Amino acid sequence: MSAIDKLFDYDDYRRFLQDYFDEQKKMRAVFSHRFFAAKAGFRSSSYCLNVIRGRFNLTPKSIEKMTKAMGLGRRQSKYFSALVEYNQAKRSDERESAWDEIIQIRSQSEFSHVSHDQKEYFSKWYYPVLRELVVHSDFDGDMMHLARSVEPSISTEEARVAVDNMLRWGLIQKDKSGKYKSTALMLDAKQVSPMDLRQIRREYVQQAIGSVETKKPSERFATFTTLAMSEKSYDYAVKVLEEARRKIIAKASDDPIVDKVYEMMVVAFPMSKKLEKETKNEAE
Repeated sequence: MSAIDKLFDYDDYRRFLQDYFDEQKKMRAVFSHRFFAAKAGFRSSSYCLNVIRGRFNLTPKSIEKMTKAMGLGRRQSKYFSALVEYNQAKRSDERESAWDEIIQIRSQSEFSHVSHDQKEYFSKWYYPVLRELVVHSDFDGDMMHLARSVEPSISTEEARVAVDNMLRWGLIQKDKSGKYKSTALMLDAKQVSPMDLRQIRREYVQQAIGSVETKKPSERFATFTTLAMSEKSYDYAVKVLEEARRKIIAKASDDPIVDKVYEMMVVAFPMSKKLEKETKNEAE
């Protein structure tokens, strides 16, 4: 699949542009930054290169020129524009709004955000943990140390296989200095079937129980509330919890330095059947 075909898999528009340019150069000898700049109508031949390297940001006008030059369709152009807004947003509310737009477009698209191969990423609980560890720590390839950094620890072989798989799937990559980088700001499992997510969810729930029972309150957060409420209040609770989750994700994505990898769950579920209302007899 081409970079354009996988556009809806990207969470970083600069990474998408880099992949697109690399791909086009391999396909057409005439293709270059100068060639594309001329085709898009940019005065500077190095404009696109500076955008990819993060020196320049895209403007609404330059977005329009780029999408037209790449031949993106209406929905693809809309997605690319939302991606630019998400990556360039300076305020958390702007980023949240752009992310909502991204999720909406993905849900309407025939393409899956997570490919068939990448579904295995969600088959084992430690894959997401390792992905965060290798890109946020000073990981130098020591698989034994990496395996022991996970709680509960895994085997060295499990860590090695997981890193190799994530490299092969394109979920992480090595830069020229040998450091690992993620290929997306975050992965979304919305397109993965509930059956594929069943095992990893069970394992996370079990680990949450263990954490509540063994970790100090200062090291974990857990709160339990049982209450009766209407469906309207439940819908309100879901909205508030989802907004809080998105704000936390946006805040964490801005952290220049991270200390640990956390699993955050937000769960609300019924503990009774729907209450039957007693109706007064009309004769009364």
